[in-house]
Amino acid sequence: MEPSSGGQATVEYIFILAFAIILSSNIINKYTDFFSSSMGNVSHVLSSHLTIGFCATECWYKGYENIYSGTD
Repeated sequence: MEPSSGGQATVEYIFILAFAIILSSNIINKYTDFFSSSMGNVSHVLSSHLTIGFCATECWYKGYENIYSGTD
């Protein structure tokens, strides 16, 4: 009699499934960290440019005053 390989296939399937779940969760975690830090950087740049201006003499957007003092 030859032993059944059904148990081995189940174990291999569980290992492959666990590997795929771990790999996909790591990828999602890295993407979430990247997206979070990118949006934080963008919001910081936009808020600093829109509140204090970013040019010494004349700004490209006339909707806000440029209060740049040149001492930074």
